[in-house]
Amino acid sequence: MDVASAVSEDHFRLLVQSVVDYAIYMTDPEGRIASWNSGAQQIKGYAADEVLGRNFAMFYTPEDRASGLPARHLQIAAHEGRYSDECWRVRRDGSRFRALVAIDAIRDADGRLLGFAKVTRDITARWQALNWLKESEQRFRLFAEGVPEYALCMLDAEGRVRHWNAGARRISGYESEDILGSSIECLFGPEDAAALPRMFEQAVASGSYEADHACARKDGGLFLGHVSLRALCDVDGVLHGFAYIVKDVSEQRAIEAELEDARERLFQSRKLDALGQLTGGIAHDFNNIMQAALGGLEVTRLQLARGDVEQAEGYVTEAMRSLERAAQLTRRLLAFARRQPLMPACVELNAVVHSMAELFEDTLGGGMALDVDLYGEPLYAMCDTAQLEMALLNLVANARDAMAEDGRLRITVRPFAAGGDEPPCVGLVVEDNGMGMSPGIAARAFDPFFTTKPPGQGTGLGLSMVHGFAQQSHGAVQLHSVPGQGTRVELRLPACVPADIG
Repeated sequence: MDVASAVSEDHFRLLVQSVVDYAIYMTDPEGRIASWNSGAQQIKGYAADEVLGRNFAMFYTPEDRASGLPARHLQIAAHEGRYSDECWRVRRDGSRFRALVAIDAIRDADGRLLGFAKVTRDITARWQALNWLKESEQRFRLFAEGVPEYALCMLDAEGRVRHWNAGARRISGYESEDILGSSIECLFGPEDAAALPRMFEQAVASGSYEADHACARKDGGLFLGHVSLRALCDVDGVLHGFAYIVKDVSEQRAIEAELEDARERLFQSRKLDALGQLTGGIAHDFNNIMQAALGGLEVTRLQLARGDVEQAEGYVTEAMRSLERAAQLTRRLLAFARRQPLMPACVELNAVVHSMAELFEDTLGGGMALDVDLYGEPLYAMCDTAQLEMALLNLVANARDAMAEDGRLRITVRPFAAGGDEPPCVGLVVEDNGMGMSPGIAARAFDPFFTTKPPGQGTGLGLSMVHGFAQQSHGAVQLHSVPGQGTRVELRLPACVPADIG
């Protein structure tokens, strides 16, 4: 061997030994190992002195060795010049790895077989990734095919169909071969198809697009579909396609429309019922007031004709009281309608309740007990004093009508803790131990004209007026009631600080 050949061979050995990503070794014609590079040691775990002279079949799995694969692979390589495959191989510690192998036959100038060159690469990581990808794709297909109520489709970046599930076939009537590779334009009615560019633009801009559209079936029929279009972008923001999801909501929207129509009819019916109660209640109240006023004025006319001025003045006074009650009823109606002008001021609640205690007792009657629990220090609320007094009288009257003759009513003045962004509130709590209300009645307690009293005994405006007053005062009213245990009403009003204090 000349010097140049020796140097070339040394360089080749150095090159082979420096390759660590591939196991490269030579065998004789019978498959005994004749050389071993560093890549082979790293991948298979054996040092050179552990494998030289041993048959390369030691790297095959037991089942492959039992079936005679090592010898068969050498035969193929000897006959065809090369054998390559992807298969399992075994490391020194017994663990298996996925390998890409190549066996090349080495012959001299006369064609005599000198041995084989073996190259093995560990592709376990790539194989696992590909296998996971296949399993993921299989799971996606199983999921997509298992949702027959939805059309689940994958589109490319140009909006052409790449995947078509069973739900899409059922809803649209198109088979996969009819639609794959086509634009989804054919799946929309004429007017909605024109909006496709805008749908895609919005999906790309905001990530998704959702709306109801007239969708088309293969037979030309239209149905109302809820369309969801989601842009599929990678971590770098590159668009790879769209997820297109459609559900036939024709029946659902029809049911919703019927329900809405039924709600509207019920609402109109309740308005008419409330109007009837209002008409009856107000007519009864005004009739009583007018009868008293007219009767008083008629007697006054007779007294004046007789010259009895003193007696006439008494009847005039009674007539004026009746007319004042009529004016009060009018103010209640205006307060309910929120058209009564308010004159808010910084009102001290303890003083208001204390001054009205005697009136409350008169309203309740002799058999019922009244407890007034004032706060330990002045509490100021921004509200109209006259409307507050009227609201309290309405609450006391309602409590009286709900209690037995030996009932007990408690009126408490107290502050209320502010929650979140709510301003601080003060107010009153009116509690009775009466019959209480069922949840259904309690839910309607503040409804206009709603009353549980017999016809002619109430307009149903008392609690409505309280609610209107609270709303006008930028406050709130809450009702808690339990059948057989009584009712608790909380009237919350915005707190204020008097000018001489602040």
